Amino acid sequence: MTTNPTTGTRVFTGGMTEQDEITLGRKNHPQMLKLFGGEYKDNVLKSYVSSVGNLLAQTVERRQFDYKFTILNSGVVNAFALPGGYIYISRGLLALAGNESEMAAVLAHELGHVSGLHHAQRQGKQVLANAVLTGVGIAAGKEVAQFGNIIASGLLGAWSREDEIDADTLSFRYLSRAGFDSRAIPNFLAKLRANAQLNAKREGKSPDSVDHFDYFGTHPIPSERLAFAEIEAQKYQKVNSTADQNVYLDKIDGMLFGDDPEQGFVRGRSFAHPKLRFQFQVPENYSLFNSPTSVIAKGPNKETIIFDQAKETADGPISFYLQEVWGKGISLENIENIDVNGLAAATAEARVRTTRGTRDLRMVAIRKDLQTVYRFAFYTEPGRIKQHSLAFRRVTHSFKILSKQEANSLKPLRIRIRTANSEDTVESFARKMQVDTLHRKEHFRVINGLGVRDVLVSGRKYKIIAD
Repeated sequence: MTTNPTTGTRVFTGGMTEQDEITLGRKNHPQMLKLFGGEYKDNVLKSYVSSVGNLLAQTVERRQFDYKFTILNSGVVNAFALPGGYIYISRGLLALAGNESEMAAVLAHELGHVSGLHHAQRQGKQVLANAVLTGVGIAAGKEVAQFGNIIASGLLGAWSREDEIDADTLSFRYLSRAGFDSRAIPNFLAKLRANAQLNAKREGKSPDSVDHFDYFGTHPIPSERLAFAEIEAQKYQKVNSTADQNVYLDKIDGMLFGDDPEQGFVRGRSFAHPKLRFQFQVPENYSLFNSPTSVIAKGPNKETIIFDQAKETADGPISFYLQEVWGKGISLENIENIDVNGLAAATAEARVRTTRGTRDLRMVAIRKDLQTVYRFAFYTEPGRIKQHSLAFRRVTHSFKILSKQEANSLKPLRIRIRTANSEDTVESFARKMQVDTLHRKEHFRVINGLGVRDVLVSGRKYKIIAD
């Protein structure tokens, strides 16, 4: 049994010592960097985040650790802690935060997990090697859960509801001690919820679904945590500081947003891959999502486009590959050889059963060379494939191989800070956002923490997403 320094109560830690925590964190730190895109290389931003983190670390109960704060090169909104004082925050989360206090709230929450002996207490309940990461820290939403599907077991386990609420409670304590605005905690939780709702809309789901998702039973639902934080914040004095916002926005100005160019990136309704040198475009009212294995586009009426690269080689006719390799076992119709910007391609139709029921499918295989085949799979509800035929053909024929010069000219999206004048509006700023047009205005409101009735204030700084 060990005394919890944050509560004074005795807790069972399974024999984990402080040195065990340090060893475990140090051992797994390199793998965590590898799994989450590596460290974001910006020395100025790194120094800034570390300075805020180290200030907060002076307010915690467990000051014996040499705390290390790392910005992950990931566009996913995420933050977590390893034992021994290793704290991680993604640039996706930094892009969502609107001021220094909100960033500090995230770091304070993760420090709460360390100071509250949460890693050690979890060790007392189960062997850490059997735990699977299903989304940790303050981050919330499906994008975090998706990481759990690719993380090898044995690094981190999911927090209990009690641990999450405890870390939220401790974050109020540490923010207050360090002089930050404690209102940043409910404010940022509201942003997390709004961001999750936007992502749900982009995926064709109900925004209300984010409040029913329980993160595999390990995290309080967003509305529950937000309600708790709103009540807890009333115990602390509110701190107002314009500098808190301006300094923060100046620090993240120019920060990479979304995908790293090494994995290709989304720009509005286009996907481009400078390294593999290709690009294509989806219809205007579609939302694009990049993942390690495929690019997915969601349409307004449950249409789905999945783009990927074949694992198999295709040294024969591309139509043979379509029928006998990719489409093997599927009853294909209307098989046709086509040309896509000088590349041999083949297409066919089928009706298939999927996890979402029966769907109509248009398959397109495009051969770049004997080792490289790119594929489009277009799904619609039964009987609707023909009404989308023209749109799908345009997507297919938008695919092209880029020259070196064209690939080098591609620029990823970044956070850009702009100051509003008296003539600017939400609509005018939203038009500058190089994201999918279907949710451009809402995306602008979410990243700036604006409600549906909020207007721009002349002289105030705002974030946009542009190259």
